[in-house]
Amino acid sequence: MSQPSAVNVRKITRAVRTRIMVRSRRAKIGHFYSLFEPGMSVLDVGVTGLDDPAESGPQNFLLRTYPYAPESYTGLGVQDLAALQRAHPGKRFVYYDGTIFPFRDDAFDWVFCNAVIEHVGDAAAQRLFLSEMLRVGRYVFFTTPNRHFPIETHTYLPFIHWNQRLFDKWLWRYRPKWRREKSIWLLSAADLRRLLHETSAGAYSIQKNRLMLWPMTFTVVASMQSELPSPRAADALGTA
Repeated sequence: MSQPSAVNVRKITRAVRTRIMVRSRRAKIGHFYSLFEPGMSVLDVGVTGLDDPAESGPQNFLLRTYPYAPESYTGLGVQDLAALQRAHPGKRFVYYDGTIFPFRDDAFDWVFCNAVIEHVGDAAAQRLFLSEMLRVGRYVFFTTPNRHFPIETHTYLPFIHWNQRLFDKWLWRYRPKWRREKSIWLLSAADLRRLLHETSAGAYSIQKNRLMLWPMTFTVVASMQSELPSPRAADALGTA
């Protein structure tokens, strides 16, 4: 019996990886919709100018699945969003410079943010980013990879990301352009709790999303208020 070729092994690995990531994203979006009530408004933070319906990646995942009134959705991003606006005329898309959100306090019922906070910069930048999400939304729902998971979920490197200095050196050497445009500052559960305390969140929960018993990503629900909403039962979610 012939041995599997390197190409076939890569294809199988890529298929398994894609299946795991798609399953993870679907679970997270289902979690968000269990908290979101029809008639609420949402700010989707981190939308990109690319919106290929055939693409299974994480870009614009909320936008592609959003079942509610289009006027209740606003997308926020640091890229040119004109193409998204043309493709989704009923929704609103806002460009910003990556610092202060251009919205008033409590402008939205929810802020949704999938795997963005690890890209905004160092601890100070992450603190500002989280503070802005808490400022403009009554409730915040965001996700991020676990720094202590054995495989780094952006580069698929094993273990090296456990040492930030070595990880940065690898990025600068092998992914210099990507490193400049998408810095990666991974967070642990302890890092998240510190950020939430520093931004004075009134209430928060951190859910560990596990793969083979090991937390692969975190889902955080937070608010400046003293209580968080309870999830609706599955049979009450409607089209979500």
